Amino acid sequence: MRPRPVSATPVPPAPVLPLETLAAAPAPRGKILIMAVIAGAVITNIYCTQPILPLIQADLGVGLAAVDLVAGAALLGFATGLALLLPLGDRYDRRKLVLGQIALAFVCALAAALAPGIWALIGASFGLGIVSCVPQQLVPFAALMSPPGERGRSVGTVVGGIMVGILLGRTVAGVVGEAWGWRAVYAMEAVFMVPVWIAAAALLPQGKPGTQLSYARLLASLWPLARDHRPIREAMLVQSLLWACFNAFWVNLASLLANGPWHLGSAWAGGFGIIGAAGALAATLGGRFTDKLGPRSVVGASIGIVTLGYLLLAGAESSLILLVAGVIVLDIGVQAGLVSNQTRAFAVDPAAQGRINSLYMTATFLGGAAGVAASDWLMTHLGWTGVAAFGLVLCLCASLIHLAGWRARRRVPAPQ
Repeated sequence: MRPRPVSATPVPPAPVLPLETLAAAPAPRGKILIMAVIAGAVITNIYCTQPILPLIQADLGVGLAAVDLVAGAALLGFATGLALLLPLGDRYDRRKLVLGQIALAFVCALAAALAPGIWALIGASFGLGIVSCVPQQLVPFAALMSPPGERGRSVGTVVGGIMVGILLGRTVAGVVGEAWGWRAVYAMEAVFMVPVWIAAAALLPQGKPGTQLSYARLLASLWPLARDHRPIREAMLVQSLLWACFNAFWVNLASLLANGPWHLGSAWAGGFGIIGAAGALAATLGGRFTDKLGPRSVVGASIGIVTLGYLLLAGAESSLILLVAGVIVLDIGVQAGLVSNQTRAFAVDPAAQGRINSLYMTATFLGGAAGVAASDWLMTHLGWTGVAAFGLVLCLCASLIHLAGWRARRRVPAPQ
């Protein structure tokens, strides 16, 4: 039988569980894995654009700066959704929020596929970004549904699914775009949302609100959380810098391959997602090491790994071997850092998971959007060397913040 439209699919009944008691009834690993698959499928809405930017540019007849706004709008929209929608998970049933956002993602992806011009596409991309913050609604679910000693592992599993979706989504988008055009990529994303919605409706438990604060007071409570808790601030700053490194590389990869000595198309740019996906295992491993060693140690190691990745990528313009090695090392470092920083932030206040995640992921993706904008200018004026130098500077800044936090912790002990 053909599936019904997203809006008409009945919502299966689900058990009602207070959010604060979810951890007392741990979810089977299979449920966590399915959550990871859902998260990975939804996040492709954001990153499918990057390998097909040259196709959009050629088809719509616009300049590089205009077409890059499509990718930037998706990231900015995602950051907006993280800031405005994630806090609602502490006040309302997160399951209903997830299902509503997936349904709207279907609509926005279809609008992008039918966009008549560049500005309509930019608007649809921004809307798609806003409602595609579903994966970060699922991360607190995974943490709350797991006992304390396994939260890092569960968060790492879902984050691993997100990273696989980001990287393999590029691969599929590149192949589909080269074969059938960029509009087919967005149509494919719309179709994907139908089984994803059905799976989420069947899987996710209902949850009672953890707070009765109004929406305005929820948003107002974000600043005190960041102000009063150094671990949250450090996690936000460090991961925003690492995510800027991540996006500065990936948004310029298609241009490097097309205009460098190899003259490779969008399918090749997407194909590098398969290489990067090998590093997605680092998310799960990073979660396990975080449970055993503590998040600060894993964060420090992640910064060092990302730095090594950019040192390798500095020679990527003339060596495919260095490019492949740099992709793997970069993704390992970024993904391990994402899990360890997130786990550290969550530990501050289990009753405010949605708001903490809003702060953390908003900072992360604003960093990513800034990385896209800055690296676009650098690629245009200084070439790949400028992008590589930019990544190394960001790594240095992350190292200094981490070191300052370590010194402050030695002076005044604080929660990890």
